[in-house]
Amino acid sequence: MHHDFNLTATHVVFMDLPVVFDLETAKSGGGMPFRWRDDYQARLGVLRRDDPHGAIRWFPIDPCYAFHTLNAHDEPGRIVLHVSRYPSLWRQDSHLPEHASLWRWTIDLATGTVAEEQLDDRDAEFPRIDDRLAGLDSRFGHATVAGDSGALLRYDLHTGTGTAHEFGPGRIPAEAAFAPADDRPGGDGYLMTYVYNADTDRSDLVIVDASELAAPPVATIHLPARVPYGFHGNWLADK
Repeated sequence: MHHDFNLTATHVVFMDLPVVFDLETAKSGGGMPFRWRDDYQARLGVLRRDDPHGAIRWFPIDPCYAFHTLNAHDEPGRIVLHVSRYPSLWRQDSHLPEHASLWRWTIDLATGTVAEEQLDDRDAEFPRIDDRLAGLDSRFGHATVAGDSGALLRYDLHTGTGTAHEFGPGRIPAEAAFAPADDRPGGDGYLMTYVYNADTDRSDLVIVDASELAAPPVATIHLPARVPYGFHGNWLADK
């Protein structure tokens, strides 16, 4: 099951991971027709963008699954990927009992190896950057914690530090879209997300300053109803 892929200025990186089509599950109607297979080798496939019909180079990695990528970029002789990584997925059913966390994969094109590094242990998904830096070295990345006590996270991928905006118990944020404040890619901006409040059964549109994530929201727009949980969204400037 290929849900996402990685793009740099010069490469495409595919994730061939141990969640595969399962005919028996498809026949039974028991949820998503995919299951984990321990005997399936996890690997990353690298294709040059200037040779789209060329051979894919395959690099083995430890078994895992990743729905979503944060970003990827080139370095001399290497490709650096940041992903939201699950240790395994869908062994018995289509629920999500495992937790995902932020990992860095560094592909060494000379040695044919991948260095795998966990950067955080918090359960975080829906990673996002300033989209103007897609495929380039983005210093900052963001992710959503959607547990019983929700939060938005901001990672400094250069220093390894991070900050959080905590929403508190019963307030669950969705994926946050980054809205730039100026014309500098990677500069100041805002994170915008719908936050469900279990106490009122309604949602708010919450806007926080990405550079001051722990500060109170810049604005909170109270909505008259609940916004159902979704997946992905983007901010489009009115130009």
